Amino acid sequence: MILLTFLVACFGAASGPCDEYCNYMCTCHGGDADFDCEQCRIEYDAADPALQDQCEVALNDQIAADETENYECSNSTGSDTAAAGR
Repeated sequence: MILLTFLVACFGAASGPCDEYCNYMCTCHGGDADFDCEQCRIEYDAADPALQDQCEVALNDQIAADETENYECSNSTGSDTAAAGR
């Protein structure tokens, strides 16, 4: 619940887990060569409940990986910094 509150506060209210996933990824990983923000939004637009569940898992996994790597989302432009020297 705390994580959801944090995400809503940082990225604005989203309509579901796929929106939350795309918001997080676009904000924190938008500059990554292997991530396409526009494609994420297209792919997950109006996602069905099963896909929403997958997005929730993917978001939780990405946040956990970022925490493990000491990766810090620094701003909303896709430019990121990390304590681990990323």
